[in-house]
Amino acid sequence: MTEFGKEIRKLRIDRGEIMKSMADKLGITSAYLSAIECGKRNIPDNFIDQITSIYNLSKNEKAKLEDSVALANHKVEIALDDVSESKQELALKFARSFDDIDDRTAKKIRELLKN
Repeated sequence: MTEFGKEIRKLRIDRGEIMKSMADKLGITSAYLSAIECGKRNIPDNFIDQITSIYNLSKNEKAKLEDSVALANHKVEIALDDVSESKQELALKFARSFDDIDDRTAKKIRELLKN
């Protein structure tokens, strides 16, 4: 099961719903929802917005789902249009150096980004 699948399952359980109920609300079959949860099917483009709207998720809950989609897809995209040259350079440097970052450095970076 993917991180996204875990988040969707948790949302469903927290709301006291069975898979069929959630699938019906999303306009898909329970088999398709199950396949998404298990990582056997791709997550549709508008899925997060749809879930956010139907379940009235907070910004934090939506962000958590978006993060889990990135983990499920094993990639992260950063839009560099309309950002300063300094931020563009930072993003590119980080991407080039990512494989060389050890766990200790990653922890320090996470701490910096929490503030």
